[in-house]
Amino acid sequence: MRRAERIALMLLLVVLTGCAAVPTTGPVLHYQPAQAGASNGVQVAPLPPVDGATQLLIVEGFLHAMSTNDGDYRVARQYLTTEAAGRWQPESGVQVYADGYPPTETDQSVVLTAPLTGTIDSSGAYHATAGQLRLDFGLVKDENGQWRISNPPNGVVVSRYLFTDAFQAVNLNFLASSGDVLLPDPRYYPSGSDEARLVAEGVLRGPSAWLQPLTAPRTTRDITVTSVSIDPGGIARVQLSPNAMQLSRERKDALLAELVFTLSGLDPVVTVQVSAGAEAWSSKSGRWDLNQSNYSDLDPADSITPRPVYLARDGKLQRQATQAGWSDFVDLQTDLPKVRQLAISRNAQQWAALGESDERLLSGVIGEKGSKVQRSATGLLRPAFDRFGQLWSPVASLSGLAVFREGAAVPVTVRGVPAGRVVALALAPDGARAAVVLATAGRTVVGLLRVHRSDSGVLVDGWQPIDLSLAGASTSKLLDVGWNSVTELALLRVDPDQQTSVLVVSQDSAEQTDTGPSDARGLTALAAVPARPPLALSVAGDVYRFDGEFDWLVSISGVNAVAYPG
Repeated sequence: MRRAERIALMLLLVVLTGCAAVPTTGPVLHYQPAQAGASNGVQVAPLPPVDGATQLLIVEGFLHAMSTNDGDYRVARQYLTTEAAGRWQPESGVQVYADGYPPTETDQSVVLTAPLTGTIDSSGAYHATAGQLRLDFGLVKDENGQWRISNPPNGVVVSRYLFTDAFQAVNLNFLASSGDVLLPDPRYYPSGSDEARLVAEGVLRGPSAWLQPLTAPRTTRDITVTSVSIDPGGIARVQLSPNAMQLSRERKDALLAELVFTLSGLDPVVTVQVSAGAEAWSSKSGRWDLNQSNYSDLDPADSITPRPVYLARDGKLQRQATQAGWSDFVDLQTDLPKVRQLAISRNAQQWAALGESDERLLSGVIGEKGSKVQRSATGLLRPAFDRFGQLWSPVASLSGLAVFREGAAVPVTVRGVPAGRVVALALAPDGARAAVVLATAGRTVVGLLRVHRSDSGVLVDGWQPIDLSLAGASTSKLLDVGWNSVTELALLRVDPDQQTSVLVVSQDSAEQTDTGPSDARGLTALAAVPARPPLALSVAGDVYRFDGEFDWLVSISGVNAVAYPG
């Protein structure tokens, strides 16, 4: 074996067997999934098998090579017998297993046995999964006397470490049925040269089954991606099959927005150009060289809306003078009643809050004296304004949820939610999804709900639980929830020692990280929105601000309630 090959194999062993020492919890925070083309860590390019490699090295090399799609997994297939390479279908899905379970070698075989933590389906969507993985790779010698694998897995198999390092998280975006916002749909694709093409194909295939009822009707199933290229200047050129020219202008505009907003979020894409056949597609304004800024009105993160911090304290409603300053607050009105659980509308013109008890929902116009009782009920929870200006008022039972549009209650229907007491509800910035913490069967759980808006009212349905077992938080008591990004939740939890901390978890359960604080007790509420630091309010009125890995600063004191707009 040549010296360079021995060095490469030694490095490969460090990557594969070192996974047992890689922590899966601790002070590491991902504010939102890394976009395609960005690496989560040091990647080692897969190498083909070397002559004389042992059975164990062949299996370990194959496991590493499966984490990179180098174009039909050419390197990974070299570890297989000719027959096995022909029938292996890596595109059928991915199984993710727990770290610390290397393959073991016996006299007859090499076997991998490990707990499963998740799967990725053929569309790239992640699903939390329990169970046990057992693979006997069926090592045999080929005609040249080299060990090869005759029994590859169904699809791809990777450890949590390699999944985190070698798979890129991308939010596909699909136009809502209302046509006024894009809705994100998380997917995971292997690193390599095909990410942009896989992403474009993912947009054409459409949303997940869960998100589909919220999105515009699809007419793109028969359209294919002919090519996707990215030049050195960051221009991504997407060529669609000629039958895309037959789409209506409305559907072309929708597909163009979906492709541009999704692909221009990737590294190193700066702008996107889309063509079908010989036809170059332009936006309604006539531009054909496009990026996310051209669709800012559809942005699910609502990035163009300023989000200074608002406080209720000392009978005043206050606002940050600048978003960067944490000591200078200006008074907006000085006659605010004693309130808790504050909400501010997206346009910063209205406020809503609970009165001193939990039995009155108060609201008012910012800068104008006085307030009105919007609602009286037992067990009211924190109100929220959605993207479209509607005021949401949850209570302990979701059947008592009230939604106000221009001050008047609209009919609300809730379907398919497990029995339990509502602890907290947070609306996603796109207004089409809600995260809910429920107390049920002696524990607390968190899940997602879909929000269907119409002129006749609001329908809430589609309960989708979020599995917190990766962070070891399945038994934690959850106190509050907010949206840390368009697809990530911030969860306030308390452990058996009564220490409170904030867990950041992706909506599909794929990424989970405890962010601290490391020594805080008595935190009671969260304020979280995309692109702004999460805030946690203590029972003593101190506002903790996230400032880095397990680094939370007490920025403000004497606060009754804290909120970001919208």
